[in-house]
Amino acid sequence: MQTNDRFLTVYETYKEAQEICGAQAPAYRRSVRLFIIAFIAQGLSFVCFLPLMYNLFSENADVSKAWFWLGLMTLCMGVEVVCRWFAHNFDYSGTIVEVTHSLRTKLGAKLRFMSLEKLYKYRTGDLNAVFSANVDESVMHIGVVGSLLIQIILVPLLVIIAAFVVDWRLGLAMVIIMPLGIPLYKWRRRANREEKYETVQAHSDVEADIIEYTQGLTVLRAVNQTGAKSARLQTSVKKLRRVQSEGLMKGSVPAMLITSLVELGLLAVLILGGFFVRDGSLHVYILAGLLIALARFAEPIALYINVTTVFDTVQSAFERIRTVLGAKELEVSQPQKSPHGFDIEFDGVTFTYDGEEQTALHNVSFRIPYRSLVAIVGPSGSGKTTITKLMMRYADPQTGTVRLGGADIRNMEQTALMKNISVVFQDIYLFDDTIINNIRMGRPEASDEEVRRAADAAYCHEFINRLPEGYYTRVGDIGGSLSGGERQRISIARAILKNAPVVILDEPTAALDTESEEAVQKAVDVLVRNRTVIVIAHRLSTIKAADTIFVVDGGGIVEQGTHAQLMEKGGRYAGMWNAQQRAKNWNLASGEGMNV
Repeated sequence: MQTNDRFLTVYETYKEAQEICGAQAPAYRRSVRLFIIAFIAQGLSFVCFLPLMYNLFSENADVSKAWFWLGLMTLCMGVEVVCRWFAHNFDYSGTIVEVTHSLRTKLGAKLRFMSLEKLYKYRTGDLNAVFSANVDESVMHIGVVGSLLIQIILVPLLVIIAAFVVDWRLGLAMVIIMPLGIPLYKWRRRANREEKYETVQAHSDVEADIIEYTQGLTVLRAVNQTGAKSARLQTSVKKLRRVQSEGLMKGSVPAMLITSLVELGLLAVLILGGFFVRDGSLHVYILAGLLIALARFAEPIALYINVTTVFDTVQSAFERIRTVLGAKELEVSQPQKSPHGFDIEFDGVTFTYDGEEQTALHNVSFRIPYRSLVAIVGPSGSGKTTITKLMMRYADPQTGTVRLGGADIRNMEQTALMKNISVVFQDIYLFDDTIINNIRMGRPEASDEEVRRAADAAYCHEFINRLPEGYYTRVGDIGGSLSGGERQRISIARAILKNAPVVILDEPTAALDTESEEAVQKAVDVLVRNRTVIVIAHRLSTIKAADTIFVVDGGGIVEQGTHAQLMEKGGRYAGMWNAQQRAKNWNLASGEGMNV
């Protein structure tokens, strides 16, 4: 995102406010119309001072006319109060709350359909700031923006017109003096926009680092990197302090100069008027009435200078929101298709991650028959995980096609595609909710009994019943109150409940102890029955029985076959197998030595 250096006009601010309001834009426009009437009435009430003063103090004084102008001034003030009251309904009737709700709903919908490749470029704190602070900043000031803009334009305009009517020389002086503030105003806005953009970004960085620091506090304590040694968080906090300090300095000088210019302008009109009174070309009571009106003229201008920060806050916040809303979604090609069967096929697939130069997959082609067990093995960074990501349409390949049941997955809605795929990751994410709700996410309409049967099949019914509140025990943030094996079995229960025909396993037993591994393996055996199963394998001993083993390296499939076929071939797979066996034997030998 880049800061916008163009001069933000009143109309552009108004258009941006309408865009923020969305479906509530008609209510906003009604509020603006009422504010226009209110401030026209306010300006006219100030103008009424001039004939009121004339009919009270001139040699042709007329008390009845003075009462008329006083009554008209009171009427104008009454119109202003009533119109402003109803104009503020936009803020106080709940409409503005609907705007924030609608904006957050749009953002939520965007996250649902945004490609995961784009989504994962955001840090958690960045998105948190957009959904919370940025939405509030862009919406909660909209009513203020509309009110101030109209007041700033209309009231001074009417006062200048009145000055011309009273004495063209004073009106001309005001017209000449006021434009002198435009360069200072632009300076102020430019400095303020830069400061606001940097401040919003710095706040976002701090929020993201705080979340990351809090979630990783256990690790940081273990490696003695808490407190002052948490360099990333400390750096972002210091940056925020520096940006705020520099922003205050940048904005203070132009703000003081503009305020001083307004005051000097009024003083110049007063001095000039004094000379006109002295030479008899202007009555003192007219000058007094004009000065009263001019005081009201100066107020909105000075106010505008001080609240330009509000306009820039709205703009900076909405630019961040617009960036998220403008992110490209994965389009569903037409006509939409449904899978006929559940075999998986890659046909000449080449894929490069956004922003990367090196190709992650190059011209990959294979077919996985329905109800077969396939393993994908290879060194780190070889492309194993990228293959499974593309099966779930993490992103679209630059060339080639991924098919499920003969249908190009680009012709399928994301929800329709994922209805057919269950995934069990090595690193499990559980929500801070009850165990029963975490399992039910696999099929939200499932009954409690169906959830319990899935949990029993995943060998986690027993440990759940030992918990204080059984299935209604909250698992804590990211499932922190459960062990790794327990989290894995909850995840497998979720996949069993979903009952999808295709299962992707990122070797869920790799990081578990022997007892937990045995329980999880039993749960996996239940999950994979009569399904298409794709396993990302790290320990080759767990996939000896696979129907097909794909060996991936350098973004391509370099070998494929059964365990026996690949061992007989004596290629890359055989080398990996022998290396793991040597490591296993070394560990056994080391253990024997320690027991002597």
